Amino acid sequence: METTSMESTSREITSMETQQLHSSQKEAMKKIAEFSGEANELDIDEWLFDLNNLFSLMKLKNERRILETMGKLTGPALRWYQGNLPSFIN
Repeated sequence: METTSMESTSREITSMETQQLHSSQKEAMKKIAEFSGEANELDIDEWLFDLNNLFSLMKLKNERRILETMGKLTGPALRWYQGNLPSFIN
């Protein structure tokens, strides 16, 4: 009975740690600016560097990286991405 209680406690701690990690990741993603591709906006190379650096720290898989990047695109950049999506899939 004691082992079951310890296993349950261990699972609860792991679950809490996972929730904290996901919460930290969400907070970190909020700090990355959206990108529209407008002429007066931040430099694309700097934006991509920051984004890729964060993805590496978070150890995200490529599929998740794509989804997170899409969530940060707006305006002309988002339209460009949507128009070129078939070439990214193939």
